[in-house]
Amino acid sequence: MKRLMYFGLGLALAVTVAGPMGPVVQAQVDPTAQQVNWAQAQPVDFSALRSHLAAQNWQAADAETRRILDPWIHPNGDILGTPLATNIPPEVLQTLDRLWVEASDGRFGLSVQQKIWQEARDQNPVDSAVAAKVFGDRVGWTRPPGVEDPTFIAGEWLTEQEINYSLDAPVGHLPWAGVSWAKISEILSVQSCGSCTIDAMYLQGERFTRHIPVLFNWVATVIDRPIPQVGSWQRAQLARSIDLRSLYPESQCPVRAVSSAISPNGAVIAIGSYSYERSCATPGESALALWNAQRGNRIVTLHRGPALEAFSQGSPAQEPATEGDRIVGDVANAVAFTPDSQYVAAGMSYGVVRLWSATTGEQARIFEGHRYAVRAIAISSDGQTLASASSDNTIKLWNLQTGQLLRTISTSAADGIVHTLRFSPDGQRLATATQHNTLQLWDATTGQLVRTLVNRATNLYPPMPLAFSADGQTLATADSDNSVKLWNARTGARQITLKGHSAPVLDLAFSPDSERLATSDGTTARLWNLQTYATVHTLPLDQSVGHPVQPTNLGEVAFSPDGRTLATSTLLLPLVESEPIPHQGLTLWDAATGESLNQIHDVGQFQFSPDGRFLLANGQRMQIWQPYSSLVQ
Repeated sequence: MKRLMYFGLGLALAVTVAGPMGPVVQAQVDPTAQQVNWAQAQPVDFSALRSHLAAQNWQAADAETRRILDPWIHPNGDILGTPLATNIPPEVLQTLDRLWVEASDGRFGLSVQQKIWQEARDQNPVDSAVAAKVFGDRVGWTRPPGVEDPTFIAGEWLTEQEINYSLDAPVGHLPWAGVSWAKISEILSVQSCGSCTIDAMYLQGERFTRHIPVLFNWVATVIDRPIPQVGSWQRAQLARSIDLRSLYPESQCPVRAVSSAISPNGAVIAIGSYSYERSCATPGESALALWNAQRGNRIVTLHRGPALEAFSQGSPAQEPATEGDRIVGDVANAVAFTPDSQYVAAGMSYGVVRLWSATTGEQARIFEGHRYAVRAIAISSDGQTLASASSDNTIKLWNLQTGQLLRTISTSAADGIVHTLRFSPDGQRLATATQHNTLQLWDATTGQLVRTLVNRATNLYPPMPLAFSADGQTLATADSDNSVKLWNARTGARQITLKGHSAPVLDLAFSPDSERLATSDGTTARLWNLQTYATVHTLPLDQSVGHPVQPTNLGEVAFSPDGRTLATSTLLLPLVESEPIPHQGLTLWDAATGESLNQIHDVGQFQFSPDGRFLLANGQRMQIWQPYSSLVQ
């Protein structure tokens, strides 16, 4: 009697919904909306499915297939929501299909069903609901004419209990794409539920017409898609994001990251940020925090304080009078980890360097002595020496273990303020670059100048880059004639000049094996062979050449730690936008072939983690991207 009562109530409500003029046309739902993050998903264990299929236990295999797919198709268990077939990762779908096709000798499987669906769709190109019914008739999912519905709710589509779990079933009969009868029975068993029968009828009817077209369009899209090798950046996956705004819950000002570093073991990310804008109603704030790289959650906030522009600073001043637009207060202008990942140092806008334990967050030491803000810091590879550069035109070298000041290097005010410090791999040399593009090489053990490599090339930005090769033999710098110069990293003697760029070089990076050099002028990146000094690949960095709006490309380049992938700042056309104005993004390239692997939109500065497990990119949030990892066990 309960079944008849539900059926009568459902029929009445169904008539009310449909209305006297026939069924209401359903609103279109975007079938490509992915609501599950593949990078955060746990690998799928296919061992039970393999076992059931090997035993030709088709019913158990069908149930196991639904168990595997349901979390993707119905995130959070919402079986009444729109089925999201496009959530199914390609490798999961391909594995399911292969196992079914092999076990049934080509009789069952998603690819078998997709071919039947395509034939039904070709016959009914206008109405996907009619095509779904034709498909259901072909694969035996619909009730033959004259066969009574034993449930009073299933209508023309068979329930799980009526599926034929044998090789005598029609071609494409399995795996079935419906909802298990146990779940439908659970809905029907709820007391005093006026809509339960309608819900059950939806699951046994309209859900098929929504799910089948999207499912098999997705199957057609990905069934033959090549699956990248594990660890490949060909399919970069956004694993998690770091919400810096959570540090400033009361602030109405925009939040900007000013410095970041990843611990050498890849476990912790340090980010210095501030929330300030001149026109903002709330006071400016700054913070330095450590974040867990695997989960994206905040571990500890190391430092908090105000943020304001230098022209309104109090006394004593943190910046000279010429630097009035700089953000000061308690801002962490630069951060760096020790080689053992145990400590993190920060160069602060109030002229000190602070050192904290990266595991406990406790302050270990303060390095005091600069008059103005510390703009850049570097730690030697042996973890013994810390270098700090300040807008007071000094560079100080400190014993990191004791805090003792080892020596002070004075730089010329006419050369500008040092913004970049780089220790050579052996710690014997220190390379510096200033805002007026004076690039110099220093003896880190004596503080003596070895050579001025580039002398006041220009007072204008962008600043010229420099980098040491990993083997410590070579120092590369840009120069004012758009060239790249290679220097002996110990003596400062010039080795060769590389020409080919038509604009100032914005960034450069050596490959981990020191055999290649990547350079970028923002429009083009070049990959050089350092044995022959020839350009191996020329990579375009502007997807919208000729567009009337041309933002300035950051021009950053970086190799992955294994040297197989090159990341470059790139101007990309937006994926969806009425006015296709190029936006800042990045492209990942195969360093061997120069082929584009992937693109990441709407991000600026980026860096690979030292262990190669992720890439940190600064977008609307700090984004943690991972290379491809298999979801199949």
